[in-house]
Amino acid sequence: MPLRPNPSSRLTEFEDECRRRGLAVTIQRRTVFGELAGRKDHPTADQVYDAVRGRLPGLSRTTVYRVLETLVDAGLARKVHHAGGVARFDPMTGRHHHLVCDACGRLVDLDDGVVPPLRLPEPSRTGFRIKDYSVSFTGLCPDCAKKKS
Repeated sequence: MPLRPNPSSRLTEFEDECRRRGLAVTIQRRTVFGELAGRKDHPTADQVYDAVRGRLPGLSRTTVYRVLETLVDAGLARKVHHAGGVARFDPMTGRHHHLVCDACGRLVDLDDGVVPPLRLPEPSRTGFRIKDYSVSFTGLCPDCAKKKS
């Protein structure tokens, strides 16, 4: 599995990138990013909201959604989608892949080195200009596999 960067170094990177892009380093952005960077799971926006709302009285769910989208747009987080699941957020922005549990929806990082590089389709044949890719492997996590046996 890929190593997750130190959350405090990620906060410094976050602040530098916000300033570079002309985004204000608000307490809401800093708190939401800090929560995301400190987690090892891939939380939904609602899970991030639940985790930070006690620290910021008056924080709305809508603000958390907007902040997460801003982080994705700024390249400071990734939005991870898988079939049948809600969007989740990942502070690791480098290419890596995921294992997805069909039973509980758990998402686990998988290092890019496990999957050989893929040959991307030619834009002239598909009309798509691909900017990145990730692979999701589906199955059962160890906990769910034990329950099934």
